[in-house]
Amino acid sequence: MSTIVIKGVDSAEELALAKDLMVRTHFPNYRNGMRWLDVCDQSYPEYKREHNRVLYAGGELAAALRLFTYTVRIGEARLKMGGLGCVTTSGPLRQKGYAALLMSDTMRYLYRHGYHVSTLFGIADFYHRWGFASTLPEYASVIEMREASTVAAPPFKRRAMKPGDMRAVQRIHARNDADTACSIIRLAAHISSRWDHWKNAHILTDNKGKATAYFLAAAHGADYRVEEVGVLDYSWCPAVLNACMTLAKKEYVSRIRFVMPPSHPFVRFLLQYNSEHEMHVSRNSNGMMAVVNIEETLECMIPDWESRLKDTTPSDFRAEATLVVQRKPYRIRVHGSAVDVAAINGANKVSLSSVELIQLITGARHLDEVLATKRRALNGSGTALLAAIFPKRTPFVWHVDRF
Repeated sequence: MSTIVIKGVDSAEELALAKDLMVRTHFPNYRNGMRWLDVCDQSYPEYKREHNRVLYAGGELAAALRLFTYTVRIGEARLKMGGLGCVTTSGPLRQKGYAALLMSDTMRYLYRHGYHVSTLFGIADFYHRWGFASTLPEYASVIEMREASTVAAPPFKRRAMKPGDMRAVQRIHARNDADTACSIIRLAAHISSRWDHWKNAHILTDNKGKATAYFLAAAHGADYRVEEVGVLDYSWCPAVLNACMTLAKKEYVSRIRFVMPPSHPFVRFLLQYNSEHEMHVSRNSNGMMAVVNIEETLECMIPDWESRLKDTTPSDFRAEATLVVQRKPYRIRVHGSAVDVAAINGANKVSLSSVELIQLITGARHLDEVLATKRRALNGSGTALLAAIFPKRTPFVWHVDRF
């Protein structure tokens, strides 16, 4: 049996080999793929060379992947997330379990280095064995060109995005994304490192030249596909729709497809008009998340839970519930709106799989749906506690942020 070595790359030569393997497998254009990974090496936030994880079998490079580090928001909580991309096995060495060994080692690496959750966009029926669950649906809101033409817009000017717009775009995005769970908190470097993509964005300004909205879009088949929109406030939504319609006419398309979650203010704006709103869910594939460290993740959720309890329960509310995940208990206790979490037994037990836990934390599934299939010992206050801290949310990662 071949000797197996799994580690992070530690030399420029080894990094070049790993990148070559990943690019040849995952990027249709070799030069563009290599340029993107080179940019990540130089400027992507929190990047380290050892985030390129590799597996050698008998001294030959057999598998590789790249880890991206992000902070994601879930309500008021902020979690350290490890994004796994370019999971690759060398063609002649596939079907030998090397990718699985590399994944298991990477999950241990994430645990040791203080990550709370992990995210990937992967193939079907492979990643669930590490607790990854489908949590990130795809959304789209579609409006026909003839309907869009009826919308009156305020005066605005449109121009191409410039490097000096990055801070404004960052601020607008953060404001619009407050109600979207699991979205990445962008730094300016997240935009600058993907400038090849962002330079195609459009900026809308008011009559004083202030950036008030932006969007990323291009023709895609019969649609004008808009993969991101940002508005300074709701009043600029008609201007965005008008600008998109003007550009879409030049592409001779019949409709505009906005790829964004229903929590976004622009989608709420479209609900006033004849439009179609889609949600696509994949089972055990595409956008998936897993909890890396259960206790630390629950601890990090406390700021959001305390905020929600303050808004939804009486000031003297007391309750306790114990989540039993993979046979280990995690007691959640609240007094008023103060929450504490401990890895000990407590009252009001409910057993969850790791898949169900990440779906509840992200809000991808309703609590009632999960509990309906459970044998549990929950009183009224325990049920109320879980209902308050595990609301249905809208988890989504924007396409430009994916890895």
